[in-house]
Amino acid sequence: MRSEEGAGGLGAALAARGPSWREKLSSSETHCRRESPRKESAAPPAPTLSESGAGKPREEKRTALSKVVLRRLPPGLTKEQLEEQLRPLPAHDYFEVVAADLSLYPHVYSRAYINFRNPDDILLFRDRFDGYIFIGNKGLEYPAVVEFAPFQKIAKKKLKKKDAKTGSIEDDPEYKQFLESYSLEEEKTSASPETLLGEIEAKTRELLGLFCSFVY
Repeated sequence: MRSEEGAGGLGAALAARGPSWREKLSSSETHCRRESPRKESAAPPAPTLSESGAGKPREEKRTALSKVVLRRLPPGLTKEQLEEQLRPLPAHDYFEVVAADLSLYPHVYSRAYINFRNPDDILLFRDRFDGYIFIGNKGLEYPAVVEFAPFQKIAKKKLKKKDAKTGSIEDDPEYKQFLESYSLEEEKTSASPETLLGEIEAKTRELLGLFCSFVY
């Protein structure tokens, strides 16, 4: 009876006292272990380098090539002569002929730059004039070569500003003074020979008088 009462009394005392600190620690660890998978599954995965876009290379803007160069042309070929031989020339907004550089002898050739508005016309132009034989002034043959121009931009022609002094020379005071002096000289040259001789004699006498006064 005592053992049962003692056992019952000890169990009742432990139950009344509550769980010990070891039991609390084990129960809290079990609770954390149960909740940790939920937290990991709820967190979204971190984006990779490729998904974030940081590793994507920049896309360069590509424009269609439209400017061609016609090489190995006769050295004495002018722009008008070439344009006449290239007729009918497709629609274009730039056409320029560069004269041959004589310092590069014997490789002396002219070349032409053409910028087509429609890139599809370049193939037709190449089929017509790539290997086309141009005849020079001395009868020599020059097989042409059609290529894309290394520099695709078009040189813009700068408009010259009009000079504000254009047509204002008649109002210039120095020009008016020049006209007056010029008209006086014309009057002197148009005088009779007798008048000119008289003026010369008068100046001669004046100079002789000055010379005599200086000597004596």
